Amino acid sequence: MEKNLHPTPNNKDFIWEKWTKLNEQIPEKGWTWQNVRSGNAGNVEWIEQQIYYDMLYTFRLGALSPYAKGLLEGKLLGTKCPKCGDITFPPRINCWRLDCNLEITEWIEMPHSGILHTFTICGFAAKSALKKLPFVLAYVLIGESKTAIANILKIEEPWHVETDMPVIIKFTNKQRVGNLIDFWFEPAPSWNPSPMTPEKERIKKLCEPVYEWIKILKRSM
Repeated sequence: MEKNLHPTPNNKDFIWEKWTKLNEQIPEKGWTWQNVRSGNAGNVEWIEQQIYYDMLYTFRLGALSPYAKGLLEGKLLGTKCPKCGDITFPPRINCWRLDCNLEITEWIEMPHSGILHTFTICGFAAKSALKKLPFVLAYVLIGESKTAIANILKIEEPWHVETDMPVIIKFTNKQRVGNLIDFWFEPAPSWNPSPMTPEKERIKKLCEPVYEWIKILKRSM
């Protein structure tokens, strides 16, 4: 079982003084990604993320660092078990099947496309995301992955979203941070929404007051 252990680096050189005036750098309350660091521990490259949400949080990704590094480079890196062949994205360092006895998985590059598994339309959110309402939080199966990943699905008319619709992954052109905010989902160019139904009309009606509220909110913020 020793082969299944993964090193996690200690944060010994973090300079706390640089964060003493952090509040003055934040344009509005909420979360703001501030820093991404990298290093080596036991010949394993690691990535660490630091986020400020009313206080400083530090995340060390350890053996999952290749996933974050891939996002920084505009790539989606998943994992594949060399024994059973299961592919997972988000990645899993050890295979989830009991018969595989925690087999260490292999890193593979995933396609920038997938199928929408399920979704919800959000009519309220934390302050940092209020102006984006209403938005679709979608769970998508990327390529042949056995697991789904959640992220924002950008679509002008959220009531048209459907399960099993094909989607593509788009990466931001801004500075990336090695996390979910580096990419989002969009409907695949080949996809066309089905005709309006009573259920779609119901969802559209529920979205209308949210749009009006956001107009007022934007004028006051």
